[in-house]
Amino acid sequence: MGWWGKRNKKRILARGAMVLEELIECCDGKSNPIKFFSADEILKATNSFSKSNRLSGLEIWYSGKNENHHKILVKKCYNCEDRSICRDIAVSSMVSGHKNFMKLIGCCLEFRNPVMVYDGVKKHYKLDISEQPWKRRMKITEDIATTLAYLHTAFPRPFVYRCMSLGNILLDEDGVAKLSDLSYCVSIPEGETFVHVDSLVGLHGYMDYKYLRNGVVSEKTDVFAFGMLMQTFLTGRERFWKRFIREQEKEKGEGDGDGDGSGDDSITMAKMKLNWILRFMEEGRVDEIADPKMGENSELELCQMKAFLMLSLRCVGHKGEVPTMVEVAKELKKIQRSLKPGFKHRDPYGETQIDYAQDISSQDILMDMVLF
Repeated sequence: MGWWGKRNKKRILARGAMVLEELIECCDGKSNPIKFFSADEILKATNSFSKSNRLSGLEIWYSGKNENHHKILVKKCYNCEDRSICRDIAVSSMVSGHKNFMKLIGCCLEFRNPVMVYDGVKKHYKLDISEQPWKRRMKITEDIATTLAYLHTAFPRPFVYRCMSLGNILLDEDGVAKLSDLSYCVSIPEGETFVHVDSLVGLHGYMDYKYLRNGVVSEKTDVFAFGMLMQTFLTGRERFWKRFIREQEKEKGEGDGDGDGSGDDSITMAKMKLNWILRFMEEGRVDEIADPKMGENSELELCQMKAFLMLSLRCVGHKGEVPTMVEVAKELKKIQRSLKPGFKHRDPYGETQIDYAQDISSQDILMDMVLF
């Protein structure tokens, strides 16, 4: 065996040890068995990662098949440290039974970029919210809320996802949303409510103040990110960001700002988005902030949108105590199934009467953004 073969074998053994460590840690001392595929098996299954096997719009995903599985999906893990990939493998193996996560079959650690192998009976697609009507956007957000609630409550130690992004959401052929990429999940020690981390991951616009400034990760980290995600689902992916860029360029032209992509800029961006949303809510013009790509909305849908926005504002710390993801998932289900024009809805704290005549102060929101 040449030097390259020895080096590769050493890397494979080190990765295998990491996976076992992560499995034992994540599973509270009990390993969760998964299949380790050889490189030859993966190359055969994917026709050597041919372009014809690559999923449309998903550059790192490939379809394939082997003797035991009629259809599989193979994900190449690029731009990740070995430890993060091993964490993804371990946590994915734990949540595979949940309908809103991809079902992990195994992995292959022999390639320079390791791969993860999932059940591929159903076709999966990259989420493009511009193609989704309001009803579908509501269902997708409920699906994702359910996944976060599961991570927070299903295990002895809560897992915080902390990497919310539209790019990490897939849809299967039935329209069921799946949350992928569990590389950066952090577990909260038993008896604790938060943990400190040394490095930040995720989109700055989805990070809450304590995480962005001090590296404090808690369940509220996910709740805040989800609240911002909800607002993106309502307003559209591009609409706000284009407006934000125009405002930033205007400020630069006037010499009032020199955005440098720092945490302060991210906080400013989040404030700006909330201020924009609140101005339209105060004026009763929710229909004007709704993504026009959804088409014309009915009166019932506008009522749902208002309740949806109110819930998102609670998620980012505006009204009362920040809800848990379990409560958020329940509220979303209620909004979808029970909301009628004029329906009054109480939140779990008895504070919010959503009859849409409620006064919301933009200044209160901005103060909350600074203080939480």
